[in-house]
Amino acid sequence: MLTYDLTARGRKTMYEYLYEAMKADILSGRLTAGEKLPSKRAFAEHLQVSVKTVENTYEQLLLEGYIRSEEKRGYFVNRLEVKNVSAPAYASFVTRFREEEYLADLTANNIQYDKFPFATWAKIMRQTLTDYDTSLLKTVPFNGVEKLRVAIAEHLYRYRGMHVSPDHIIVGAGTEYLYSRLLQLLGKNAKFGVENPGYRKITKLYDVGGVTWDYVDIDGQGMKVEQLDQKGITVAHVSPEHHFPIGLVMPVGRRQELLRWAAEEPERYIVEDDFDCEFRMVGKPVPSMQSMDRNHRVIYINTFSKTMVPSLRIGYMVLPEKLMERYISTMNFYSCTVSGFEQYAMAAFLEKGYFERHIRRLLNDYRGQRERICRMFRESPLSQISQIYQDDAGTHFLLHVRTELSDVEIKWAARQRGILVNCLSEYCFADAQKYRGILVIHYSDMADEILQKVIGALEEIFCNYSEP
Repeated sequence: MLTYDLTARGRKTMYEYLYEAMKADILSGRLTAGEKLPSKRAFAEHLQVSVKTVENTYEQLLLEGYIRSEEKRGYFVNRLEVKNVSAPAYASFVTRFREEEYLADLTANNIQYDKFPFATWAKIMRQTLTDYDTSLLKTVPFNGVEKLRVAIAEHLYRYRGMHVSPDHIIVGAGTEYLYSRLLQLLGKNAKFGVENPGYRKITKLYDVGGVTWDYVDIDGQGMKVEQLDQKGITVAHVSPEHHFPIGLVMPVGRRQELLRWAAEEPERYIVEDDFDCEFRMVGKPVPSMQSMDRNHRVIYINTFSKTMVPSLRIGYMVLPEKLMERYISTMNFYSCTVSGFEQYAMAAFLEKGYFERHIRRLLNDYRGQRERICRMFRESPLSQISQIYQDDAGTHFLLHVRTELSDVEIKWAARQRGILVNCLSEYCFADAQKYRGILVIHYSDMADEILQKVIGALEEIFCNYSEP
């Protein structure tokens, strides 16, 4: 019988650890092609875990194609390329990346490349080469080109109501790089709080950075402030303008509560992740928390990758004065990771008003896209067993389906039809069952003909397995 040391799982759930351990054994060849796996009940009894833990593990391995299910026979390991290694079964293994073909990817918003103003951007780049010439070859300041920092400060004032000194802005190659610098700046004694449900990738950065974190539940207004004290959190990571994936906007009362909490102790801070603030479909953007902060406790982070193109890796963070002084004194040896050429071009794009015009065009397109897609869903048979939520929150919405299928079964059935989709429960650190049957639908680049096929496939999946 297969045996794994589940006491070595660390912060991972039983299911996550068992899944990774079995996946590693398959990739390494320890579990051979065609080998029959133990029954779910027998395996659960052997490991002294719940049958549900083993069931979820098997279903995830099924979903990703590592094992197969044969009716009335059980589960068997699929044939894969393997590598003989001597590492323990729970170690990570490097596999060759392979592009996957699929009908539709509903798991992330992809840029509509035909909407990007290529002609304008090309003109800006040519002008930048002419205007700056050999200056583009010089070393970029650690915090970024001053011209871009000034342009960002002016943009934040106009668009987010923020009074920011360019000297408090740090430019870097995307938010992931900036987060890594921020973790180092705040130090190992900080304990980070993340929203539950919430953006799980940030916790992977915390794990890699070796810092302590815990989840904090949200309610209808956002992060529960009382849990911050209960769990000893010192840094709260929030997305008040547009929570992902729930989509709620944090009201001013909860923002004030968080700001008061941060002001109570000298090393408490709030990380305001404003990743999707430009794409509010109804009404105007709500003023940022940073603009409400009178005690200099909010760290503001944003990126141009979401609004321009992903390959343009320009992100920025705004630090309170105390942290900016600390950064200058301890971390200014880090080189800026964005080329001067791209920074000067982005500065001109902002200064000349091209960025705001680009955002307005995208918003109009996305509003039209949202209305068409929601109408198509509501006019389909799916409307009899489902309901759309948060369709005004950015470029995704939630589809709650009354179904007997588990979330793992939903993902597997969709994958079999060439559709990649995530469920809301996947963004939970706890109480995942509370959100069962809720799909997170991203639609920013979805053509109508593809959408018709997606809706048809979802009808096929759900209409035979709906709850009464």
